[in-house]
Amino acid sequence: METSTQKSLAIAELNPIVHDIAAFGDTIDSIDITTDDELGQVGDLVKMLNGRRKKLEDKRTSLVKPLNDVVKDINQLFKVPRDRIDEIVGKAKKHMNRYVQAQAAIAEAKRKREEEEARKEREEAAKLAEAMKKMSGDAGEEVAEVVTAQAEERLEKAQAPAKVAPSRGQEATVSVSKTWKAQVLDKVELAKAVAEGRLPADVIEPNMRALTQIARETKLERTVDGVRYFEHVSTAVR
Repeated sequence: METSTQKSLAIAELNPIVHDIAAFGDTIDSIDITTDDELGQVGDLVKMLNGRRKKLEDKRTSLVKPLNDVVKDINQLFKVPRDRIDEIVGKAKKHMNRYVQAQAAIAEAKRKREEEEARKEREEAAKLAEAMKKMSGDAGEEVAEVVTAQAEERLEKAQAPAKVAPSRGQEATVSVSKTWKAQVLDKVELAKAVAEGRLPADVIEPNMRALTQIARETKLERTVDGVRYFEHVSTAVR
């Protein structure tokens, strides 16, 4: 059966059900349960609606399952080569990152070496400038200022952060980017930092499953350590 035909049949079956649901919704909005009989009547309505919902779900599954099977088969066909590409790309990026880190280390070592040389040059230039001021009067002061300015400029350039220039292969341009990230090494220390106000509270995400398990084990209504444990009441219709 073609997809368009399946869709048309589904719409035809859904239309009357949608109208019924709208009517049931209006009924529920106007209900105020005051007796056990009324509670039972609403329970009967819920049971009937649950049955209607199951039939809807069964019909939806019968229409969707063949399509899902086709999608699953297509995805499986593409999964192996796609995963292999991801694996190769991941390894390639690791090699690239190692190279970039090595080049950055080399560039940083060179920068520090040039910075030290420039600092020594500035010290020597300062001594030379001072000597020229004493020996040559006004002219000596002008030369001293030039020598000092050149030494300061070289030191400023040497102190600039080392950079690794982007490189280009035959078809791809490889750019280098640096991003700051965070990694949690000790949850207890993290919680302590939040408690002491050194980190905001939103850096901690509560584990609701673990907290709910504590509530089930203790079965005691209480508020402790910023958590409220309480008994939740719900109804079920069978």
